[in-house]
Amino acid sequence: MKNVDSVRPQTSGPIVSVNNNRQQVSLLSRGSKPKAPKRALKILLAVIGVIAVILAGLVVSRAVDISNKIFVGQKTSFFQKIAEVFQGSQGQVRLAGQDSGQINILLLGIGGQGHDGPYLTDTMILAQIRPQAGEVVLTSIPRDYWVQNPESRAWEKINAPFSDGYMKNHDWNEAGQWARETVQQLTGLTIPYFAVVDFSGFEKAVDQVGGLDIKVDRTFTDYQYPDNGTGYLPPQTFTAGWEHMDGARALIYARSRHAEGPEGSDFARGVRQRKVIEAFKEKVINLNLIADAGRLNSLLSIFADHFHTNLNPGEIYSMYNLVKEQNLSNILSLSFDPSTNLICPYIQPDSGAYTLTPCPGKTDADIKNFFKNAFAIGKLAQEKTVVWMSSSTHNSPTYEDANRTLQQAGLTVWEFSYSGQPLTQNVFYQVNPKPATAEFLKNTLDATEVALPPPGMKLDPAKVDIVLILGGNASSTAAEPQ
Repeated sequence: MKNVDSVRPQTSGPIVSVNNNRQQVSLLSRGSKPKAPKRALKILLAVIGVIAVILAGLVVSRAVDISNKIFVGQKTSFFQKIAEVFQGSQGQVRLAGQDSGQINILLLGIGGQGHDGPYLTDTMILAQIRPQAGEVVLTSIPRDYWVQNPESRAWEKINAPFSDGYMKNHDWNEAGQWARETVQQLTGLTIPYFAVVDFSGFEKAVDQVGGLDIKVDRTFTDYQYPDNGTGYLPPQTFTAGWEHMDGARALIYARSRHAEGPEGSDFARGVRQRKVIEAFKEKVINLNLIADAGRLNSLLSIFADHFHTNLNPGEIYSMYNLVKEQNLSNILSLSFDPSTNLICPYIQPDSGAYTLTPCPGKTDADIKNFFKNAFAIGKLAQEKTVVWMSSSTHNSPTYEDANRTLQQAGLTVWEFSYSGQPLTQNVFYQVNPKPATAEFLKNTLDATEVALPPPGMKLDPAKVDIVLILGGNASSTAAEPQ
């Protein structure tokens, strides 16, 4: 590498590039930024915290029947489950993925009996947890994404495999396995665990604890919320601010999908459902129900019919302790939706169904890279990295591909002229430490970090964070996930 002739802006800000009409679209758009870390942490603790309270009550009457309904796909006896609880509380139970540094859990929400499509997973959240690094990413998966069911081989929306598995086998573990395999196929990740919540069961549970106090973020009205028959309830309005909700009201708030504006989106509905779970968890803990055997027994009976997981009691306690004890300073929420520029709306020609499929030019490898890089993507917005980039081979198409990849990830890219010898691989040098961006470049562009800057290049840390030079391997800007 010899000289750097010039540097020119590839973008003028976080949204639009000004060089050669290159358009930058931030992966985390202004309208759908992740929630604050503390709020995301509460969301993750919500489900795990409620389960931990359930575990503490397993010594009450009918505990054997209750535990068998909650903990599915397991052949251990009730007394073995009790032993697992103590082992988990002492940190003696290892979770799948813990030794490799990442634990993946699929969190599901269904309507339950009395609703159309009672077993369709209208809420799907992939929780990726790195306990030792203190990092968690919660990624919402849209129910309309079009997939091939790995078990039945049928093409359908991603919210259907769980329902298909349950209707075929009448077994919660089999249903969870069908859902896990489908999401594994989508993400390229191994997902050993699932937990499913029947939201209709929350109506009874919420009333049992005396209702929930929930903060409504935006005022909205749903004019088409279905009743228990074939019609609709009167218009349901929620006003911004705190509201005390009974079970029926909380369920409407969680499941509303026909409001105009932002609250009518599946993403907003997923956020509301997580808020309900979070509020319930907080209420259970604040009431100290462990000391109220009668009410706890009633709650356990409700959850036995409306909550199921293939985590065993020891694994749940181990999970709860890991999350509680680690300093989880980086908790991020992502949404796998059209704002990523990876998936686009598509009307199925044979049925007319609205679906989401890969955008033109996007591949399964691109989508797998999104989930593989979820931690880096979630932190890129925090780092606000400025990248100076050039192609050592002067290959314009490969440069454009890499430029588009970086811009869609929210990076600010400036192009500089490179006159050195062509390189055989992509390399980058960090002027300022940007660990998330470095991980993204390694995983997405198969780039190698070098210890020295390009010769003769004057680098001002106030103007540039990373220098990236594309080499002979730049023809494939999206490395195949491992």
